[in-house]
Amino acid sequence: MAFSHCVWLLRLFLTSALFHASFISSQRLGLGYSSPSPESNHTLLLSPDATFSAGFHRVGTNAYGFAVWYSNTPTLVWMANRDQPVNGKNSRLRLQKDGDLVLFNADGTVIWRTGTTGLSVKEAALLNTGNLLLRSSSSGKVVWQSFDSPTDTLLPGQRFSNNAQLISRMGNFTYKSGYYRFYFNDENYLVLLYKGSNLSSKYWPTPYLNAFDNGRTTYNISLLAVLDEFGGFSSSDQFSFNASDYGKGPKRRLVMDVDGNLRLYSLDEKRNSWIITWTAIANQCTVHGLCGRNGVCVYTPEPKCVCPPGYERSDSSDWFKGCRLITKFSCGPNSFKLIKLLYTDFYGFDRPHTDGVSFEKCRETCINECDCPGFAYSSTGAGQCYPKSLLINGHQSPGVTNHMYIKISVNDSSATNVSSLSTLLHSDTLQCSKLPIAPNPAVQSNISVPIAATKRTRNQTIILMASFVSAIGVIEIVCIALGWWFSFRNFNDAKLYSRQGYFAVPTGLKRFTFGQLREATSNFKDIVGKGGFGTVYKGCLLPENKVVAVKQLEGVSHGEDEFWAEVSMIGRVNHINLVRMFGFCAEGKHRLLVYEYVENGSLDKHIFTQNSSKVLDWKKRLQIAVGTAKGLAYLHEECLEWILHCDVKPQNILLDEQFQAKVSDFGLSKLVESGQDRDGALTFSTIRGTRGYLAPEWTMNLPITAKADVYSFGILLLELVSGREAAKFNMGGSGLNFVQWAFENVRAGKWIYNVVDAGAGELTCEEEFEVERVVKIALVCVEHERDYRPSMSEVVEMLTGAGSIPIRRRLDREDNDVER
Repeated sequence: MAFSHCVWLLRLFLTSALFHASFISSQRLGLGYSSPSPESNHTLLLSPDATFSAGFHRVGTNAYGFAVWYSNTPTLVWMANRDQPVNGKNSRLRLQKDGDLVLFNADGTVIWRTGTTGLSVKEAALLNTGNLLLRSSSSGKVVWQSFDSPTDTLLPGQRFSNNAQLISRMGNFTYKSGYYRFYFNDENYLVLLYKGSNLSSKYWPTPYLNAFDNGRTTYNISLLAVLDEFGGFSSSDQFSFNASDYGKGPKRRLVMDVDGNLRLYSLDEKRNSWIITWTAIANQCTVHGLCGRNGVCVYTPEPKCVCPPGYERSDSSDWFKGCRLITKFSCGPNSFKLIKLLYTDFYGFDRPHTDGVSFEKCRETCINECDCPGFAYSSTGAGQCYPKSLLINGHQSPGVTNHMYIKISVNDSSATNVSSLSTLLHSDTLQCSKLPIAPNPAVQSNISVPIAATKRTRNQTIILMASFVSAIGVIEIVCIALGWWFSFRNFNDAKLYSRQGYFAVPTGLKRFTFGQLREATSNFKDIVGKGGFGTVYKGCLLPENKVVAVKQLEGVSHGEDEFWAEVSMIGRVNHINLVRMFGFCAEGKHRLLVYEYVENGSLDKHIFTQNSSKVLDWKKRLQIAVGTAKGLAYLHEECLEWILHCDVKPQNILLDEQFQAKVSDFGLSKLVESGQDRDGALTFSTIRGTRGYLAPEWTMNLPITAKADVYSFGILLLELVSGREAAKFNMGGSGLNFVQWAFENVRAGKWIYNVVDAGAGELTCEEEFEVERVVKIALVCVEHERDYRPSMSEVVEMLTGAGSIPIRRRLDREDNDVER
């Protein structure tokens, strides 16, 4: 502890020295100014409040760019010459007497200029907003500003117009312009675009929807957007969002990131790091071009690129260049074979496609075309056929309803059908998937420390720094001595601290001891729920008096390290409709999880109760249905590692103070004995789930996929509407089970009288329409054949009215004879 205080004191001395030196820099440059060479590491400008600095930034060996950055992070927000760096020796930035700000290379070549010759420029200045500008000598009017030509970053107060665009960097270790752009397109609304060397494609907002279906308007002439100081973004095309930490205070920046995602960052000044507070795209693999031509993006559990069977990387250092055939083949049908990739698609570049065709017909269409490298065929039974002209924007996800069939050489004997492309991965992690975190300024060497340009101030700085170096030398000696002493004294305490919960897991979870949780729950006294995975107790963590829910798991055989790894994965999952995990305990035979306590308890206590004060009206029921669907869709398709719930039921849907749904018990199926079959589906030694909610494949010994959760959600929807409990359903001698009873009433047109729970209240005409829609969605979800069920993302679209309910085959009685 003393050692850490010593290090802190050392950092304080360093920070004080650098902070004092920074204020020696100028806040404006006058006419005739000529900078020192880039290699001298001089900061040329400092904003009045010292938030921003401007000067030369190293972008390579003896290569520099003229840039603006946050002084204390330091994080670049603008660069003048990102694609054409200057030499570190003898290059200069000059504010010429004719008013032009010019960047000269070492040989005198003009690399960049503002083009303000003859505009009566008086000076260059850097504002507290991060805006670098040139002012007129007569009126003080701004004649040029960096805010008009952003690079990859938009700052609060910076107006974003149709003449501007944010362009990503090429990679994490280069500042050159990359492949992704954020701008107003020709239809007057904001889009994200992948622009490669030979092709381009829009990927956000949803590319197959028009502007109006995406909630945008094309009828605006201002073409203007702005990020305000509270973290709110608004645009003339009606697109807007707020930061998750909305409010005045944190420094912020909106960045077109290397990986093609648009993200808003807020600065955590205590940790000196940037935190993501909004992101445009939840499923990173839907970004176009990430893995290049023929490459496929998969989650395992972070975005990675992989080449399909029969292909290899074109460039081992650059995934944007994609994959190439290992063995080329001619056009003849006997020269190639087809390889099947489950739940995979290559978005875009479809040849004319058809619906309602057989697989054989679809296959024949592509085989007979020399320029068709493969085709996608729908797995939903709709007979949708998509022959491809190029294999671009590949991604694999359980939310994809297509299987992909690609051509490879018949002589390639190593390639076989695969269900999960993750089995082909080695260590080719997408570099772009590692989000940029601002480094500690104390260890950042390529950003210049602000010091004066004149000889006199330079000497003052040297004297000042020499004094501090002397003091620091003494502190270092003391720190080393203390460090040795504490190392020997506390060597055995490290394990104790980790066992006692003082060790924070990288995911943010805390590790508790069994004794701590036993004390927090008053010896596991207050039971608030029981489920298939264990018992839940109410507890209170001291000293912060935080109320929590502690789940004591049953049937978990993992060792501590394995359990820790699985829980860490669950802890990384974060969504507004999922219950948040705080920590865990893995001590001896004890396995416990600590969650947030959700005030209104589980859904079953509200829809199956006789207490009228707890009965939910229809508006709340629909809200709960949508929230639950969004949480499950996130687990299935958007989080970094796909998660099947395996026990969707009202007891596992918790309600907060505003009756927003929060799915609980997700990921726990990974903590019990399970495996994967050759198609990538889960296999279990025993049935997981609750009678009444089990999909038919559980009892038919079929592999379990995300469609099992969809079935259980369909049952939950019917319970929300009817107020009846599926597991206890009994219609006397009718012989109908719960699903058949609902279907028969819908078919007879009696759903409004026989199905809808009286506790939902008196329905308006609009609400009757909503109820009918939800019932029909539920019946689609409980189709006997899993391939006929929609994905959870499709269910969300149906519930919110953004998607149509597909016409499926009839739910006959004989299709539902499986005991539920």
